[in-house]
Amino acid sequence: MYLQEPSKGFTRVNLYEQIADYIEKQILLSGSGEWKEGEKLPSEQELAMQFSVSRNVIRETIKVLKERGLVDPRNGVGAVITKPDQQKLSSMIYRYVLLQEMDPEEIYDVRCLLEVYSAQLAAERVDEEGLSRMRSLLDRMNDRSLSIKERRETDFEFHVEIARATGNRMLELLVDALREVFMAMMEKGIVVFGGIDDAAMRHERILDALSKHDSVLAGEMMREHIEFSRLQVRIYEKDASNAQASGE
Repeated sequence: MYLQEPSKGFTRVNLYEQIADYIEKQILLSGSGEWKEGEKLPSEQELAMQFSVSRNVIRETIKVLKERGLVDPRNGVGAVITKPDQQKLSSMIYRYVLLQEMDPEEIYDVRCLLEVYSAQLAAERVDEEGLSRMRSLLDRMNDRSLSIKERRETDFEFHVEIARATGNRMLELLVDALREVFMAMMEKGIVVFGGIDDAAMRHERILDALSKHDSVLAGEMMREHIEFSRLQVRIYEKDASNAQASGE
């Protein structure tokens, strides 16, 4: 495996990051079969020679590529090309949301933007296999023995299935990338009194609209579900604030 010659030279500032950027482009944009998942990058020595840098710079480059989820350094094997980990992306976004102290209202605005349209499009395109998977998830949600963690994960998978049913991979990617952010909101809605029963009822309405391939109704049912969930989270936040104020 050989790298194409870079069109411009590299400066000494953040050299390893510039090399990582270049190799990333090779991995993501190259049509060559050499750059597919599971293939090895050239050795540290080979890369060092190609870029006229020390092996220490290449080691730092590999670390950057690993952080980006593009390679997996393996002892005795070398750096193997991998796909970025969706869970790492979701966790990173969640941490950023917490650090920025984003308001739940902002999160619910995004849910409406993504998921109402997702439901509308899914109603037009969903097949029987997709509907069957959603039915299985709803049947699982009706199991009262589920833990909160299991319930929120099952709830979210239902929403991912809707995005998947659209056949739009970008839409599915965006919804799944917000997994931890959305599940944190779902958990708050679950623990509010009546949250479990209401969620089950509203998911049934959504599935019914999808089964009828009624795009308008599916969008309306999804919007109602998200707006009620928004209300539940407001109640949760208010109760938590009151409890904190009273020292409970």
